[in-house]
Amino acid sequence: MPTEIELRRHGSLAELWLVPREGRPPTLNHDTLDRLDEQIAAIEEAGSEVHTVVIRSASPKFFCVGADLNALQYLNPDTIGSWIEHGHAVFDRLERLPQPVIARVEGYALGGGLELALAADLILASDAAQLGQTEARLGFITGWGGAWRLPRRVGASRAKEMFFTGRMVPAAEAVTLGLVEVCLPKEALEAYCTKAIQDISASSMIAMREFKRLVSDAPTLTFEAKTNAEVLASVECVRSADTQQRVRDFLDRKKGAPPKSPAS
Repeated sequence: MPTEIELRRHGSLAELWLVPREGRPPTLNHDTLDRLDEQIAAIEEAGSEVHTVVIRSASPKFFCVGADLNALQYLNPDTIGSWIEHGHAVFDRLERLPQPVIARVEGYALGGGLELALAADLILASDAAQLGQTEARLGFITGWGGAWRLPRRVGASRAKEMFFTGRMVPAAEAVTLGLVEVCLPKEALEAYCTKAIQDISASSMIAMREFKRLVSDAPTLTFEAKTNAEVLASVECVRSADTQQRVRDFLDRKKGAPPKSPAS
């Protein structure tokens, strides 16, 4: 039985849980990728009902360790192309979600498992997490976007060092590299994630969608194109009823606030 992907909704929060067989780490194969694709489609269908997406594991020791053994043993020159294309399609779809996507990593995130986390906007890790692109140890390269996403986080030379050595990076070091945003003990990570989700939920969905698009497109745009992109994104924000209401509420609060004391 492959790792299951469960979608659990809590109000405006959607959690994608990787649920492995008992005693096994979460792994990926074609069936798991199909299931992940189905759950991402369900989030897309929910639209603005979902404000934040979190990817996490039901295993206490593993986030995801990449391809399962059955998938690996059937890879050959005739099958590896479809394997790579399948993972790319699903991870790219995850990355394109308009909502902020958080990978909550508590344990090992290796190979394709780290590539899954890299498709998220933020990676929040426990102090027990270990992260690595270990493909070269088996004679492979990253197949699902890691060769592009990892350098964008840590820089080209750091990414090459991780690719070439295949070493596992402790979460504390991963923070210094820029690979993860925070490294905290399990209990503190729970509180941090809860607060982050609350803060995100207080922000405008339209503004967050436009921020994601601008940041993703920035490396390929000229200076002039970046200016135009921010103009168009700003128009989208100002046009929305949500932004208009937020501005009215802000101005009303300012009008009702007592005057500030003169500076001494």
